[in-house]
Amino acid sequence: MTLLNRKIIDEADFTLIKVLGDAVCANEDQIRRYMSSLMSRSETSKRLDRLRTNGVVDRWKVRIRGDEETRPPAPFTLGVAGYRLLKHYYSDQFFMAPDRWDNYGVGGLKRYVSMNELRCQFIEKKVVSKWKWNARLANNARYKFPMSAAEVKTPNGNINFLIDRAQMNQNFIGYFRDKFENWKYVYNKYGNLPISDFPVNPQIVIIYTSTISIAEAIHKELLLDTLPFNILFLVEELINENLESAYYQPLKHQKLQRINVHLQGNY
Repeated sequence: MTLLNRKIIDEADFTLIKVLGDAVCANEDQIRRYMSSLMSRSETSKRLDRLRTNGVVDRWKVRIRGDEETRPPAPFTLGVAGYRLLKHYYSDQFFMAPDRWDNYGVGGLKRYVSMNELRCQFIEKKVVSKWKWNARLANNARYKFPMSAAEVKTPNGNINFLIDRAQMNQNFIGYFRDKFENWKYVYNKYGNLPISDFPVNPQIVIIYTSTISIAEAIHKELLLDTLPFNILFLVEELINENLESAYYQPLKHQKLQRINVHLQGNY
């Protein structure tokens, strides 16, 4: 590609672009953490700034409505040049086209940043063997896919997580209701929720929510304990305390019970 041939970017830049493409949308701190084994935090930031000037990456300005002084860490996505570069070398892999963010909006950016915080922690603690965005079920594009799938290591063997997070500025109850109705059909047909290109492991559907109150609202409306597959909530506001104890199990009578999910990695 021209960028590489003209020495506008080097191999370290290319690795950084690929890491961002694989993350879809991540904030600066997350990208620094992904790159920590290859370069310093300041070096990562310098390269991101330079890549912005060439249209290789895009940086988004996000503010909290009603508080103009609050500026969350800026999300980064692939720019047009970065997207074309990666599709040239990895044509069979998924990368988010820059123009699709016009449809997803700020809510979509925040959704991926939140998911990348979980992905970062899984990688940092070395508890994940595989991660795939928009993983296909039973190799059938008609089935609704989870936002991501992860093969997670536990002391009793690996487990496949089907992780989903709704966009909170939309109808998230309807989002999960439609998806789980589709997954009930898949489960009844196959006896599980087979993830294409993943090892056959026990499965847990993970609903990743920002707060406990949102988890309670979802369970109240959908009665998740009546579904045929295993479901747990993973609560974002608790994962920094302890990733293993941030889970809630939906029980009868719209109740949630906090539980531990023991993971096996290098803490």
